[in-house]
Amino acid sequence: MIFDRVESDEERLKNVLISDKQFSPERLKKVMRSDVYAMLSNYCEITPKDFDINVDLQNDGTYKIGIIATCNRLKIFGSLPEEY
Repeated sequence: MIFDRVESDEERLKNVLISDKQFSPERLKKVMRSDVYAMLSNYCEITPKDFDINVDLQNDGTYKIGIIATCNRLKIFGSLPEEY
């Protein structure tokens, strides 16, 4: 079965590079930026200029995602339910 096969780092990188051609990394960054900004806005006062995301493809085919945000203040919210 294909999922039982262990790929070498070289094969993994080749597959990642081929699949990267099928979508725009910049578009992915914009979508992630929008989603993470919306989430952070629930917890703090933040403006778009104080927020950035970096998506970097590593040599082994993995992605390193960095999020940098500076907020003016944290929002006060109630306590979480016990199941959290």
